[in-house]
Amino acid sequence: MEALSVFITGILRYFFPAMAFIILSRCIVSLFRNRPRVHKMAQLRDIQSGNVYDIDHWETSIGRSKSNDITLTQPTVSRFHAVVAKKKRDWVITDTFSKSGVYVNAKKIKNKAVIEDGDILSIGGVSFKFNCAEAISYKSREEMKRNVKKQNVMAYGVLVDVATHKPVYIKKKDVLIGRSDYADIKIISDKVSAEHARIYQTSKGFAVCDLDSHNGTKLNGRFISQPRLIFDNDMLTFGDRVFVYYEK
Repeated sequence: MEALSVFITGILRYFFPAMAFIILSRCIVSLFRNRPRVHKMAQLRDIQSGNVYDIDHWETSIGRSKSNDITLTQPTVSRFHAVVAKKKRDWVITDTFSKSGVYVNAKKIKNKAVIEDGDILSIGGVSFKFNCAEAISYKSREEMKRNVKKQNVMAYGVLVDVATHKPVYIKKKDVLIGRSDYADIKIISDKVSAEHARIYQTSKGFAVCDLDSHNGTKLNGRFISQPRLIFDNDMLTFGDRVFVYYEK
C-alpha cells in the first residue's frame, strides 16, 4: 500500500507541472492568435504638408493645446478648436467655440456638421482631407437604399459596394465572401482573403463572421472577433472594400 502511495505521488509530482505547462502554452497561443488589431478608424491628411494624423478614438479633439489628441501649432488655431467624432449614424465635426471657425468643403459650419470620406476640413486655416471609407452619411445610405429598392430582385438581402454603388444580392441562407473563385460573393482585392467571411441566417436574423482573414472584417467601422447580427443600413468592411447591407 505504501509503495502504491509513493508511486502515485511520484506521478502527480510531474503530472501537475506538465498540465500547467500545457494550459499556459495554449493560453499564450490563443493570446497571439486572437490579439486585438490596431484599429485606425480614420485619417486626417494635411493637404499642404502631407502630414497624416490617425484617428483611433470615438472622439478626437483638435487644437493648439497639447492636451488635444491632435495638436496644431499655427496661431490661427484655437486652443480647443474642434472635435471629430463617430456617432451612431454619422461622422461629425463640431466647432468647440473657436475664433476662426471650422469649414467643411469651403462652407463654414454652425456648431457641427456631418462629414464623409474625402471631405475637406479647414481648421484655423489648416486644410485637411478626411479619409475614411466607412464615413458614409446616413443620408447617402438612405439614397442608395432607395435605388436598390427600385430593382425587383428576389433575395434575402443585398450588399451595395460603397465605391461603385453596385448591388450584390444575397440569394442563399449561407454565403461565403472572399477572393477565391468558389466564393459566393467574389471580391477582387489583395486585401481580401480567399475565404474572408460568411454571412448566414440565424434564428434571430442574418449574421456576419470573420473566417480568420488576414486583414479582418469590420461591422460599422469596428473589427469583429466573433459572429455579429447585422441589420438594415449596417456597414460591412472586408479588407479594404466597404459595403452597406440592406434587408430585402
